[in-house]
Amino acid sequence: KILATIMSERLKRILSKIIHPDQNREMKTNTRIILDVLEFYEMHPNRAIALMFLDAQKAFDNLNWKFLINQLIGIKFGKKLLGFIKTIYKTLTSKIIINGETTDSIRITKG
Repeated sequence: KILATIMSERLKRILSKIIHPDQNREMKTNTRIILDVLEFYEMHPNRAIALMFLDAQKAFDNLNWKFLINQLIGIKFGKKLLGFIKTIYKTLTSKIIINGETTDSIRITKG
């Protein structure tokens, strides 16, 4: 948690450079963005493109971390920051209390 907090504070300084202004839009706005991207691809068929929309409420439950890491590698995300992210997610575990009894550690791989 300490490492995650430090990373979070450092990222706050550069978020406006990382997060595209189109983020945080309604789905009807995203439809226009999708059409724009498809038009761009039609004009530039040899260019590789990636388009990803995540519902923030569901992203935390369903986003596979290996997929996320691979995407960050693909966009040449900084090696140092990527290393920190890998460290946090590589060893994340949790325990559940059921009827007052605590389970063994469970490895978390998404969410």
